[in-house]
Amino acid sequence: MIQPRFSLHPLNALETPPVALVKIAGELQASHVTIFTYVPEEAKGLYPLLERKDVGAFLEALAGTGVTVGNLEVFGLEDDGDYAHLIDGLEVGQMIGAKRATTHLHNVEDHDVAVDRFRRFCALAAQYGVVPGLEFHAFSAVKDLRTAAAIVRDAGCGTLVLDVLHLMRNGAHVDSIAENADLVSIVQLSDGPLQIDPDQMWGEAIKERALPGQGAFPLDAILSPLSGEIIIEAEIPQYRAKKEGVSAFERARRSMDATRAVTARHMGGA
Repeated sequence: MIQPRFSLHPLNALETPPVALVKIAGELQASHVTIFTYVPEEAKGLYPLLERKDVGAFLEALAGTGVTVGNLEVFGLEDDGDYAHLIDGLEVGQMIGAKRATTHLHNVEDHDVAVDRFRRFCALAAQYGVVPGLEFHAFSAVKDLRTAAAIVRDAGCGTLVLDVLHLMRNGAHVDSIAENADLVSIVQLSDGPLQIDPDQMWGEAIKERALPGQGAFPLDAILSPLSGEIIIEAEIPQYRAKKEGVSAFERARRSMDATRAVTARHMGGA
């Protein structure tokens, strides 16, 4: 039986600054939010980054709502150099009480090299009280759950971030969840058709996902192997609804309501 804590991801309303996202999460009675504290230079301006100058107001919003930071995004490990450029994001994360951070591995094919990179980032993040969660997806070097789990197990540290969209778009190996349920710390819910044109995958991932229960993903089978306390996060960009004038709050409400409804048969938390 899952004992979930629900979280709101910024992709539900990318135009919403971090302080405003916390207030929306509070109104929707979500326990957590995910916050971007690091964005690579080529993606600056695309994601709502929490900067040091805004930490005070952000902490006030947390205190006023009871919401906490469930996760930080997103720390890409692109090469074998040091991770000095990631430290500011970890320091800001520590200031706002974050305990987890999503990590992507890029530009690596060798398993042992991937393990070394992830292990070294775990050691760095630990200095700031943060546990990395490795996320797999088609746009990184780690494309499926089994590959990600092998890296985490061999590194001897960290957890897995399970985005069901990426699971379904990269082999749909639902049986691999039960094998690695002990590593999963965060599940990001959305829905969609079983098949799409590969050329549409990027746009689907960042712009338009279906609400849980409105697609064909086997969400019950995905959730069933999981147990214990876990973060269930609504990560459902709704670009069309935004273009139609649907407010950020309303889009977030739709996401949270659908996520709770699908999770209800497995849940005992809030």
